[in-house]
Amino acid sequence: MKIKTKMKKYLPFTKKIYAYCSLFTVFCLLFSSCESNDGPVSINNSVNLKSNSKSLVEFFTNTSCVYCPPPGHFLDQIDSLQGITINDTNVIIIRYHTAVFANDPYYLYNTPDNQGRCDYYYAPNTFNPVTYMMGQVLPSYSFAVWQSLFNVQLATKNNFGINIVIAYDSLSRTGTADINVGQLTGQEITDLKMHVALTESEIYYAAPNGESVHQNTLRKLLTGPSGQSISIQPGQTQSFSFNFSVDNIINARYCDIIVFVQSAAGQNVYGVEKKRLPFQLVFGS
Repeated sequence: MKIKTKMKKYLPFTKKIYAYCSLFTVFCLLFSSCESNDGPVSINNSVNLKSNSKSLVEFFTNTSCVYCPPPGHFLDQIDSLQGITINDTNVIIIRYHTAVFANDPYYLYNTPDNQGRCDYYYAPNTFNPVTYMMGQVLPSYSFAVWQSLFNVQLATKNNFGINIVIAYDSLSRTGTADINVGQLTGQEITDLKMHVALTESEIYYAAPNGESVHQNTLRKLLTGPSGQSISIQPGQTQSFSFNFSVDNIINARYCDIIVFVQSAAGQNVYGVEKKRLPFQLVFGS
């Protein structure tokens, strides 16, 4: 009788411990099974890159170009996720500024990198605007035509997957971008270049062509104007790391790191990814 009495005494406590353990187990299972649609999954300390349909748009513009605002506004609408395409979030934009008209402040801020991309495609040196999607030139701007072309591209899976992890110190304005690039499908690309760009958005400047807010503006190419040659076999993943700094003139809160891989000769872009700098407010600095 004494043993049964003691068992009854401790039984409620035992049930509580069991309940807590059960809840902890369920939480762990739920946490480990949650996964972003686009994010990488760590398996055996390696990154499992996923195929996606993210599309790179390179827009060559100039602050004195009066024909640039209409296509630029189209891209602004996509950038602000207004439902212009079947998946606005998968459109990644870089805006390069040119010397077609003098005194463009964004071209003058980093002439070598902007001019390097102009020289690569050549056409932006002669007229603006010029727009490339996944390395291929788009026809002159038309809302209906561009919307259709964007939707076709956004329904196409990329051969390469890219993952970016950024560590950024808001006080020192320095950071590191750790990048994984892997070929998921397709034949080997023998002239592959990786480009790593730093862009800034929400820049306020009353430009001569009437534009006042400037988005996705190239600030720096971490891999230089010509990019970095890489060699990746189908089914293979390689890792890279880049240190970078952000000038005081740039608002790091609105900066992105964009990584894309491109055939040097064919100009086809095979994969692209974007990551916002993890900016933190620093008080008392």
